[in-house]
Amino acid sequence: MDLPVIARRLRTRVTPRPVWAMPAATVGVLLIGFALQLLVYGNGGHSSLSDLPHLVLGRGIGPDALPYLDRPLEYPVGSGLLFYLATLVTTSPLGVLIVTAVAATATCVVITVALERRVGARAWRWAVGTPVLLFAFQNWDVFAIAAMVFGILAFDRGNSSRAGVWLGVGAFVKLFPAFVIPPLVISRWARGDRRGAVRLAGAGAVTFAVLNLPVLVANPSGWWYPLDFQSQRQTTWGTVWHYGFRIVGAPVSGTAGSHFANAVCLVALVIGLGWLSIVAVRRRLEPFPIAAVAVAVFVLTNKVYSPTYDVWLVPFFVLLAVPRRVWVGFCAVDLAIYVLVFGYFHGLTSRDEVHMLLPVFVFVRAALLVALVVIAVRPGSRPESSGSTPVLDGDPAAERRDRGGVETDRPPVDAEGRTQEGDGQLVDRRKRLLR
Repeated sequence: MDLPVIARRLRTRVTPRPVWAMPAATVGVLLIGFALQLLVYGNGGHSSLSDLPHLVLGRGIGPDALPYLDRPLEYPVGSGLLFYLATLVTTSPLGVLIVTAVAATATCVVITVALERRVGARAWRWAVGTPVLLFAFQNWDVFAIAAMVFGILAFDRGNSSRAGVWLGVGAFVKLFPAFVIPPLVISRWARGDRRGAVRLAGAGAVTFAVLNLPVLVANPSGWWYPLDFQSQRQTTWGTVWHYGFRIVGAPVSGTAGSHFANAVCLVALVIGLGWLSIVAVRRRLEPFPIAAVAVAVFVLTNKVYSPTYDVWLVPFFVLLAVPRRVWVGFCAVDLAIYVLVFGYFHGLTSRDEVHMLLPVFVFVRAALLVALVVIAVRPGSRPESSGSTPVLDGDPAAERRDRGGVETDRPPVDAEGRTQEGDGQLVDRRKRLLR
C-alpha cells in the first residue's frame, strides 16, 4: 500500500465530526417544535399546546403575585420559580412561552453537548428525538432533565457530592430525579464506598431542603399544595392502572378512587425501587442502567400519565445501548399518543377514537418501557467507554482525580498525538492505526 493511500485513510479516521452539527440539529428541531406551538396558539393563549399560556391565564402569577405565597401552583417549587422569573420579563401568555422556550432551547443544546461528549453519535437520539420535538416547551421538564443528566454523569465519574447536588436541583424542579438517588446510594454502599453513598444522599437531601426551605417557612400550606393536589387525582386514562382497576372492579373515580390509587401505586413504586436496588447490588449495575430503571419504574407505577413524561426517558435511550427498533417504537408510540390526545383537545380526533386507540397505545408504551428495563439490567447495557476510569469517593486515588472527578490511567499525550509510555519513549499513535 503506497503512502498517499495510507495518508488518506489516516485523515479519514482521525478527522473529528463537526462539533456544531448535533447542537445545530437540536436548535433546528426545536424551531420546528416552536413553529408547531405557534400554529396552534390562539385566542389569547386559551388555545395552546403548551401548558404555559394556560397557567398564565388561570393562575394569576406575576411580578405582584408570587407562586405558593400569593397564588397556589400544582408544580414543584423549582418549576414555580422558573414560571415566576419568566413573568418578570413579560406577563403575556405568549411572552412567557417565548421566554421559557428560549431558556429550554439553550438547556436542550447543553444536554446534547453533554451526551455527545459521553457517548458520541447515539446522542442524535436526543438531538432529533420525537419527544424533544413535541414536549421541550410543554412546561419545565427539560430543566429537570438537564440536572438529572448532569447528576448521573457526575456520579459515573465518581463525584458523589456533585451528583447529589444536581439530582437535588432536578427534584426541586420536577420530582422524578429524586427517585434516582436511593438505588444509587444503595449500590455505592454495597460496593464498599460508604463515604460516597453518604455524600450522595446528603448532598441530594441538603440541596433539595435548602432550595425548598424559604417557601416552606413562608407558607407551609402553599408549599404542600402540589403534593395535596397530586394526592387527590385519580388514575388517568393514559396509565395501565386506569384500565387494570376497571377490569378488576376497583374504584377509579372520586375520593375512593384517588385513595385506592395512592395506596396501590405507592406500594408498586416501593416494590419496584426495592427490586432495582437488589438487582443493582447483585449484578453490580453501572449508574446509567440504575437511573434508567428508576425513572422507568416511577413512570410505570405512577397513577397519572402525561405524554410529556416520555421526554424524561430519552436520555436513557442515549446512555444505554438500546436497540434501534425499541427506540423507533418508543418514538412512534409517543407520536401516536400525541396526535390522539392533543388532537382530541383541539377537536381533531373524536372521543370514540380516543377510547378505542389510546388503551392500545398505552399498553404498547408500557411494554416498551418494560423492554427498556430488561435491556438496562442485562449485561452490556453500559455505553462504550469514554476513556475515563470512574473513581469511588472512598478510594485513596481520588486525590489524584482531574477536575471532572475522573482519574485516568492513560499515558500522557503530546501535541503531536503521541503517547509517552514506560521509559519515556514516544510512541506515535498514528502508527497503531495502520495495524
